[in-house]
Amino acid sequence: MSLTDAIKEAVGATQDPVPARLAMLGKLRQARETYREDREASDHPGGHWITADENGRIAFAPTRPDGQPLVIGGQSVTFWEAATLGPMLDAFEAAINAGELDPQLTGPTPAGHSLPLERLVPASSL
Repeated sequence: MSLTDAIKEAVGATQDPVPARLAMLGKLRQARETYREDREASDHPGGHWITADENGRIAFAPTRPDGQPLVIGGQSVTFWEAATLGPMLDAFEAAINAGELDPQLTGPTPAGHSLPLERLVPASSL
């Protein structure tokens, strides 16, 4: 963190979340493409966000543009059935666009904030 950022944080000035949102949307797009095309995740930004486990479930572990893990439902990794992955990623994208992740995207860490898991779960499965 730069001295300027530290001073802004100390006096309560807020960071513009738009650049971080745009970076998150880019990483999300790359993660979707990497998963869809079954490419090597290490070759693509955001590629490690989506990983299938040995039980056929999908691990979702998004990170901020600086690489720190984001928190969803109090967890840095959430698990989804393959059939719910698309709708969940659509809901995650909508949450980014709506600014719901801004508290985690601005400031030095995402600590103390969590996107409610219910925000990503289709209403039909509640």
